[in-house]
Amino acid sequence: MAEEPVPARLGVEMRDATFPDGTKGVITVKAGLPQHEVDAVAARIWAERPARADGGHGPT
Repeated sequence: MAEEPVPARLGVEMRDATFPDGTKGVITVKAGLPQHEVDAVAARIWAERPARADGGHGPT
């Protein structure tokens, strides 16, 4: 993953995030958002995902 935030559309950037289960991913957030807020957005995304048939949240 990128060392620095990667620009996307004006005012947003792709950022590394840690999900509640400890996995990492890249999400698009408002540019300049502090890392703890990026991780909070990731947690909200995670909570809103429908659960898998096996009870997990990640990809099948």
